[in-house]
Amino acid sequence: MEKQRIKRLIRSGRRFLITALLIFAAAPVFSQTLTLEKIKQLRLVPEESQNLYTKTDIKFIVTIPYVQPSQVQVLAANQKDDITFRTLRKAENYEEQGTLIEIWYNFANKGDYSLAPLSVMIQNRRRSIYFEPVSITDDPATLTPRIVLVFDDGTRVYSDELNFPKPLLTVPTGKKLGFTVNLQYATQLVQFNWEIPKDSIFTCTKQFEFTENRYRERVYSHILLPVASFEWTGLVAETIKLPTIRLSATGYNGYRSELLMPEICIDFTEADEAAAATDDTDIFSAAFYQETAETSVVIDSELSYEDCMRLADYYSKEHNEFLLYPKARRDRINFEESCGIVISENPIFPTIYLYISIIIILISIVFIIISIRRKHKIRMLMYIVLLILGAAVLFYCAVRRSERYGISAGCKIYSIPQENAESVSEVGRGNRVRILEHTGKWYYIEVGETGGWCTSDKIIIIK
Repeated sequence: MEKQRIKRLIRSGRRFLITALLIFAAAPVFSQTLTLEKIKQLRLVPEESQNLYTKTDIKFIVTIPYVQPSQVQVLAANQKDDITFRTLRKAENYEEQGTLIEIWYNFANKGDYSLAPLSVMIQNRRRSIYFEPVSITDDPATLTPRIVLVFDDGTRVYSDELNFPKPLLTVPTGKKLGFTVNLQYATQLVQFNWEIPKDSIFTCTKQFEFTENRYRERVYSHILLPVASFEWTGLVAETIKLPTIRLSATGYNGYRSELLMPEICIDFTEADEAAAATDDTDIFSAAFYQETAETSVVIDSELSYEDCMRLADYYSKEHNEFLLYPKARRDRINFEESCGIVISENPIFPTIYLYISIIIILISIVFIIISIRRKHKIRMLMYIVLLILGAAVLFYCAVRRSERYGISAGCKIYSIPQENAESVSEVGRGNRVRILEHTGKWYYIEVGETGGWCTSDKIIIIK
């Protein structure tokens, strides 16, 4: 009897263990079920690391958990006319244990979109999966440069758009109106100038260093790159046009574009007398102070025209000397010190490097021929590498040597190549300038961080 009772207990314990194991194995199946609430929380989102541009295929993804691809059927979704359906893919997502849906759309126009829900059949039941709202922009690689004016109150004006109110803003006389000139879709700023308006105070408060250079990186973006900030104070109650602002910039496609802001009007109204009385700022005093601070960017030195010619000759010898390059450089420095000229930290690129690269190339060619005749393959490869390095240095030196420099004989810098234009600054005698462009009798020069147009007779060329 005792043995039968023990056997019954063993059989009962075995059945209990089997039942417990079955319940434990089936628990995840019952807990991981797709409910209607979970379906409502699903969203079709754009895949990361893709650009949301017009006229490009944009992929949206969503994973429906706990169902197999055979249990999911995607139905057609009717979208707006400017949204084109491209293709659809359905696959099993092993990481999240469900069905991955990938769908591609193409947007014809830029803007903010809320797409119509995607209808799907999940386990023979019709459900809707909603899209995340998306903002579609134009591909910046296909856009030409443009000017963007950003006023202090947040108002923006684009040079390629004409739909803005007239007048654009209403400002009391005597109050400063600040704005920043920005460039968009550009890689290089070539030229920038503006005109001075009448019956007002117009001041450039800051000029930014334009550092956008992405030819090799091929990085395109909608980022605004600041060029300069201005303050404009109206003195007469009337509607005044915004001063003409011109820029010349190189776009992503490598072509130069001449940019000009459209006609923008600002309505200056009579200032409140009480507010004017409490204003501690004397706009006329500020105007004279700012004008004095910006009259010149280079201090004039007591040099004659003959001294400027001698300095240009010293630079020319230094630029072209080979064996006696250290002596020529020392002579130029001694002459500058004797004249009280600040010695330049960035000397002109010496031609000696060009000569050295040519010698390296000739020696490499000779040794390559000798190695070929003696059948020394390893040495031949070494000299070929040396030849390639010499050729690269020669190309770099040729590019640097093509840069043009000159010595100022005392010249005025203009914003545009016209003598009746208002001068921006002056360059004193003996200052070395870099010549960037040549148009008729005008040079576009650069000295320090300042650039502008000057007459060619005031520049002595360094040969």
